[in-house]
Amino acid sequence: MADITANELTRYAKDIFKRMGYRINRVNNIPVRRRKGTIEKGWSDLQGYTKEGIYVACEIKKNGDTFSKEQVERLHDVKSCGGKAYICIEDNNEPLLIEFGGFITTQ
Repeated sequence: MADITANELTRYAKDIFKRMGYRINRVNNIPVRRRKGTIEKGWSDLQGYTKEGIYVACEIKKNGDTFSKEQVERLHDVKSCGGKAYICIEDNNEPLLIEFGGFITTQ
């Protein structure tokens, strides 16, 4: 069975966040043609907020993906500022959304 794609993980996480009451958006910083990306390194793949103003950030990581130092720092920063930080990964060919706990290592 094939690994779950990043797009499938993103759709899964977006659906969960919407059901949790978040207004959520996919942030894409991939350069296109002559336009280079404009977001600083480390900003999460999904970002949003609730009507109460609670911010959420989520990193999408398919099998084999690793976290950059900047991504880990950003997730820590979100949590320390009172927001919610998550990662969405694949576990046994099923999408899994888990709250960031700070135990990620970078390479």
